[in-house]
Formats: sequence, structure tokens, C-alpha cells
Amino acid sequence: MRQQAVRHRAIFLSATVCLAWAWAWLPASAALAAAANTSANTSANTSANTEPASLAALPAEIREHIGPDVSDRGGPFAAGCVSLHGEAHSRFAGARIEGDTAQVTIERGGIAHYFDRLDYRRRNGHWVHVPAPVLPASPTLPPG
Repeated sequence: MRQQAVRHRAIFLSATVCLAWAWAWLPASAALAAAANTSANTSANTSANTEPASLAALPAEIREHIGPDVSDRGGPFAAGCVSLHGEAHSRFAGARIEGDTAQVTIERGGIAHYFDRLDYRRRNGHWVHVPAPVLPASPTLPPG
């Protein structure tokens, strides 16, 4: 019985950490959506500032980094943990390219369904992924 209680606490902590991690990225995706809504009212709509509507509109180096297992916006997508018909577990949600920086938002399916923001910089004419800061490890439970 005691092992079951410890196991339940571990599952609860794991789920809590997953949800906290997902919520940590939510403001970034919300900001991206807000930027998309206000861009029509600004003078930022130039050839250097774009909001690609699909994966095909992204630079080739960014598409290569994202990989082939990502569904395009509005495409088939398995939001849960199980893909019944071979749908992708990730889907393109949006992007913003401004000068030498780019942000791509990817919707990730599964138990902790969340939005992932990928940042890129153009260096020496090539798009390079800028990794997100690493989150601290989840706490461990004391024995007993």
C-alpha cells in the first residue's frame, strides 16, 4: 500500500512538471498569435517581415531542422497519445520571420498537449536554431 502511495505521488509530480512546462511556453505562443493579429495594422509588412502560412513558405534550412514528421497547418494531426491512422504527433501552428530572426510554433500532441516555440537566427547567410534555455530537472521524492 505504501509503494502505491509513493507511485501515485510520483505520477502526480510528473504530471505537474509536464503541465508547468507546457504553461511556461503558452505565453510565447499567445504572443505569437497576438503579433499575427496586429501585424496588419503596422508598417512591419515588408519583404523582410513575413508570417508564413505553411511549412512550404519557410526557408529550407528551417524546414530541414523541423523535420519531415510535422503536419502542415490544418493538416491531419493526432492530438492524443495514440495515432490511429498514422497522423503526425506534431503540427505547424504558425511562424514569424523578421529580419535575421524567426520564430516557429509547433503544436505537439500527447498527454501534455502543448505548443513549442522554435527560435532561429540567420548567421552568415544560414538559418541556425537557437536552443531554448533548459528547464530545471523535476524534484525527486524522498525514500520511504
